[in-house]
Amino acid sequence: MRLWDAIVIGAGPAGCAAAYDLARGGREVLLLDRAEFPRQKACAGGLTLKTVRALRYSVEPVTRQQLAHIRIESGSRPDVVLRQRAPYCFMTVRQELDDYCFRQTLAAGVHHQRIRSLSAIEEHPDRVTLEIDGQTLHTRFLIGADGVHSRVRQLTQQLSGKNADWFWRGFALEACVRVANPSCEDLVFDFAPVRDGYGWIFPKGDHVNIGLYSYSADEKIDRTRLSAYIRAHFGDVPVEDVMGQYAGFGAARHTVSATRTFLVGDAGGFVDPLTGEGIYFAVVSGQAAAEAVEAALHSGVAAHLRFQQATASLRADLAVSTSAARWFYNNLEHGCTLLAMPWIKGLALRAFAEGLNLSELALRVRKFVAVRPRRQWALKSLLNLSVGHNP
Repeated sequence: MRLWDAIVIGAGPAGCAAAYDLARGGREVLLLDRAEFPRQKACAGGLTLKTVRALRYSVEPVTRQQLAHIRIESGSRPDVVLRQRAPYCFMTVRQELDDYCFRQTLAAGVHHQRIRSLSAIEEHPDRVTLEIDGQTLHTRFLIGADGVHSRVRQLTQQLSGKNADWFWRGFALEACVRVANPSCEDLVFDFAPVRDGYGWIFPKGDHVNIGLYSYSADEKIDRTRLSAYIRAHFGDVPVEDVMGQYAGFGAARHTVSATRTFLVGDAGGFVDPLTGEGIYFAVVSGQAAAEAVEAALHSGVAAHLRFQQATASLRADLAVSTSAARWFYNNLEHGCTLLAMPWIKGLALRAFAEGLNLSELALRVRKFVAVRPRRQWALKSLLNLSVGHNP
């Protein structure tokens, strides 16, 4: 019987981040996935600066374009442009990015096996056993990085007897439009066409990625709406690679209870409802799981407590983002007015590109508002988002 140090199910950004760190630390890691790489994956493919910094290797080989401007459109007021000198967002094609990260992970010494189905998980005091394709696998720790429809999440919830009432899904639909001489240098977020979400246009050199996103499961996004949105921006042009993808939310409300099984990325609800960003949270939550496993193997600490601790700041940020999403999308006029304020522009861009913790956010807001009494309404709105409302 082979006992792996860790089995990771799902070879996307979260699973590869976890497996890579563990393998570089000398651990025996088995990475499982249904897909054969390279595989198609619906995703806008934009990597924020904080994501690029979090990754353990350069993504320059798969970067199509670097952007330093965000254009905010709302349909009811002039566009707002957030800009800085240095690039803050790096455009990739998700199929190329995932394959690249997968190859980097294998090169670090991770074992890989393609699978069809996971039928059972059983936690023991010293290991986890899995039933996969009629085969029993044994591992000290299990990391579920198998996406929004995670089988690991389903089975562990059954084991615990608890409902996953902390978890919910949003949806995005995207397509590619080929452009001969692309002139777009802006990352576009358009809040007009979708309720509780936005339309986006991401330039990538020889094409643009365009799509519609909503964090609300009640908002219907289909090909008809996407086609109309594409026509409004580019006319009757050929459209390629139309794909839909659910996003997983709720990590802010989830308390880790399983002692040897951890959920990361979409499987664990680590997606930002406000921006729809998932890759950063996938990478960092995967690395946090690896840190927890390494700490347990090295010094015997309780891995689930270390994982909860290592993801505490991520969960706090997502709690604020969830409150922010509900306030912003229900108050678009006020929200876009805030974004138009010079003192907010830099804060918003830095938060998007580099991340801001809650204490820094509160400090900056208080500093800006203190000098202008008329900004008190903005202070009230923003501080309401940072006091930790239940999402």
